[in-house]
Amino acid sequence: MNWKEIILPSYEIRKSKAQKEAFISMLRGHFGDRLTVEESGSLVKSRNIVLGSPDTAKIVFTAHYDTCARMPVPNFITPKNFLVYLLYQLVLTAVILAPPFLLSALTAHLSSSLPDLAGLLLTELALILPAAAELWLIMAGPANPHTVNDNTSGVIAVLTLADLLRDRDDCAFVLFDNEEVGLLGSAAFAKAHPEVKKSTMLVNFDCVSDGENLLLSFTKAGEDSGVYRYVKEHAEEICAAHGRTPVLTSSKTTFYPSDQAAFTKTAAVAALKKAPVIGLYMDRIHTPKDTVYMEENIAALTELFSKAANYGG
Repeated sequence: MNWKEIILPSYEIRKSKAQKEAFISMLRGHFGDRLTVEESGSLVKSRNIVLGSPDTAKIVFTAHYDTCARMPVPNFITPKNFLVYLLYQLVLTAVILAPPFLLSALTAHLSSSLPDLAGLLLTELALILPAAAELWLIMAGPANPHTVNDNTSGVIAVLTLADLLRDRDDCAFVLFDNEEVGLLGSAAFAKAHPEVKKSTMLVNFDCVSDGENLLLSFTKAGEDSGVYRYVKEHAEEICAAHGRTPVLTSSKTTFYPSDQAAFTKTAAVAALKKAPVIGLYMDRIHTPKDTVYMEENIAALTELFSKAANYGG
């Protein structure tokens, strides 16, 4: 099944409850009783989509399916250059916090003639309300109108693997909810499945369709797996056949914030571009420019990991 042709025209945005329910209903029509939904949370409800039996699987393939809010600037990630990532985040934070602080300072000046309590309250409100509005934008603002890389691409990779490995009882597939608001879905799943959290090989696909360099970042526990041994031996050959370059690396020297963080034995998979000085990077996500879908990436990754699944977790 060509999941791209199904998801992008009708299910690209998955942010509201109704949008998520429509997406789940479509998947249930394809996978039937193989699909279950695990709900968690009270204030923010997460609905993780589960195919197969994670508790008995040797390998769990995952991606998040929720949609981020539309942001004025992209989330810029440099997994192998933490200094650049940190500097970008600091500048972004300064830009976000500057307006409320400036407004607060102006209000403090204008309210200097007011009684002390009234002036203090006005100054605090001028600081808190804009900051709260910006937090609301990040957490619950309007949906980004395009999610091709983040993370429709990861969803397509997992669903493609679910079809390729349909008859395998030793593989499970999970689409996490609420990654964009703090990894809530994966954290709830890890709590509900402690053995998966501790000892099951988990491969997480997040933003895998924009960039010719395919990041394959394993934890130390993940390197003690049949998946890792197969990837180490065959990634170069399989990726080259699709015109891609694998970047096999350790999570100790790689920073990639995503749902695999809640688990022990993992591989983080992403697509990256490359530039002088900054090295490998990801851009465009969290903005309307997130429209790039490289078919070769999905083909390379699904071939690589469907074959790696034969070597156990």
